[in-house]
Amino acid sequence: MPAVDISIIIVTFNSADCIAACVESILAQVGVSFEVIVVDNASADGTLARLKGLSCRLIPNAENLGFGRGNNLGFASSSGRYIHLLNPDAKLAAKNSLAEICRCMDAHPRWGMAGTMLLSADGQIQGHPATEYPGARHVHRDFSKLPGDIAWIMGASMIIRRELYAKLGGFDPGFFLYSEETDLCLRLRELGFEIGYISEVAVSHIGGASEDLRDPYDVSARKLKGLLRFRRKHYSPADCVFLARRDLRRAHWRMFWNGLLARFQPPRSRAWQKHRQYRAIWDVTREHLAGR
Repeated sequence: MPAVDISIIIVTFNSADCIAACVESILAQVGVSFEVIVVDNASADGTLARLKGLSCRLIPNAENLGFGRGNNLGFASSSGRYIHLLNPDAKLAAKNSLAEICRCMDAHPRWGMAGTMLLSADGQIQGHPATEYPGARHVHRDFSKLPGDIAWIMGASMIIRRELYAKLGGFDPGFFLYSEETDLCLRLRELGFEIGYISEVAVSHIGGASEDLRDPYDVSARKLKGLLRFRRKHYSPADCVFLARRDLRRAHWRMFWNGLLARFQPPRSRAWQKHRQYRAIWDVTREHLAGR
């Protein structure tokens, strides 16, 4: 398989509303050689039909393997010097985005990975690269010796050097969705590489498209399970217990007050959603502590 400058890997799950626009924004790129690989996690909404006629390599899965395992499958069939992991609800804003990504990565050899600017639908910047790991202020591990100032970047648009993705073994398959990018970023820095930020490249990002219709309880539980796995891998057992007990205390009161407010508000109100989110944190954390 001849090498290309950059391989774009998109993992989809029920992404019919946005996948075509995502792929089309890639196919419009100029000044660089690239390939598009779409890994579909058993979508049931017509996602595959939306890809017909578009120039991309499709890897259909019989079941939902999650974000990390899906990207690992895509990587196995890629050939690019750089790997761009892109969410299906994202679009490259300019036609030279991929060329600019390659230029920046070439110019910064200490960057093992980099993120791009993420813009919401109304053009607002969606956060900035994180400078510390979740709960790091309350644990005893010293992260100050790791290279660079960026701790981790959002998984919606990540670029990583091919040889480093291979050396790291890609994403930890033990994560299903959420916190796997934080884990990957930390492991890359432990190899001695920095994480960069390519502010010259903008990516429009809807955010949470495949999760929008789910019960807030399910989404919150999934996020916390990913976070708990990250903590278990990188923090001491004592610190993990401390953070879990802190989560439990916070969830208890927030669950109670939002549940009370929800009784006087319309169905699926903001208070009801918060109540469901904190109920999930309460349940998952109690189960986690009981199993230690």
